[in-house]
Amino acid sequence: MEANLAPANPAYHTVTGQTIWSYVYFGSYPQSEVNEADLTPAIKQADYTETSDAWVNGTKYRRLRKEDAANPEFFGNSDFRYFLWEPIKWRVMQNNEKTLFVIADIGLDCKMFHDIKAYNTFETITWETCSLRHWLNNDFYQTAFNSSEQKAIVQQEVINHAVPEFHYHADCGNNTNDFIYLLSIPELRNTIYGFWDARIDWEHKRNKKANRIMKASNYAHARGVWLRPDNHKDYSCHWWLRSICDDHKCGVHMMNLGDIFAAGYSYNYFPREAVVPVLHLDLLSNCWTMETKEEKRQLP
Repeated sequence: MEANLAPANPAYHTVTGQTIWSYVYFGSYPQSEVNEADLTPAIKQADYTETSDAWVNGTKYRRLRKEDAANPEFFGNSDFRYFLWEPIKWRVMQNNEKTLFVIADIGLDCKMFHDIKAYNTFETITWETCSLRHWLNNDFYQTAFNSSEQKAIVQQEVINHAVPEFHYHADCGNNTNDFIYLLSIPELRNTIYGFWDARIDWEHKRNKKANRIMKASNYAHARGVWLRPDNHKDYSCHWWLRSICDDHKCGVHMMNLGDIFAAGYSYNYFPREAVVPVLHLDLLSNCWTMETKEEKRQLP
């Protein structure tokens, strides 16, 4: 690949808090909902697989039932809802000339950080042991990426120990080797990756948190992700970090306006947080395509 076609690193402006990202498309996942007017008999009557997927005239669809939602409170009264499989858009957080460290540009699904029904509820939960890590590196990895794309994802040693300068970043257990994972608090406060570091400057805080704000796909919302109320324009969501709280039954998540909720969210409730995966992509792979348009992420 020619060097001038490689995605650029984030351009973070310390005064305004704005970040200009490069974007790539890689893999695919159900995202946009099919409007009622576009729901043809062919889509409704297609032969859906055990995973609720079907191809209709060259387009892949996911059919979702209310009982398949992680949290059914936003599903509505329909028997089924239908979603388009679409390419996943990723923000480039770092190009080190070997790999692209990327984060999904939207919340892709709704999952619990740890499924208490499947594990001993008295055990200490860390990123290493949580069910969300298993889901990302197995179910999501197998679902969102074909065999060629899986080979383009570079496995990483993921650092999970406590970082002293981040006083509310607890020890998150052993380091792990992951193909897909979530950001930690220190990574989410790293200007190299395009994010605001709260230690630098608290003035104009609202604008500086904008690069941490995530929206969620239609599919993720139907699966249970809470969205900011309709009287606001951004429809932003809460999303998981891999950092854990001092309370081993709570996971840290990002608030919809870009604050880190270090007090955490208990595993005992229905999930309302989005899953925003990160991964390292082989720079020389031909499995990804580059988004040529650069965008600023800021509050409306």
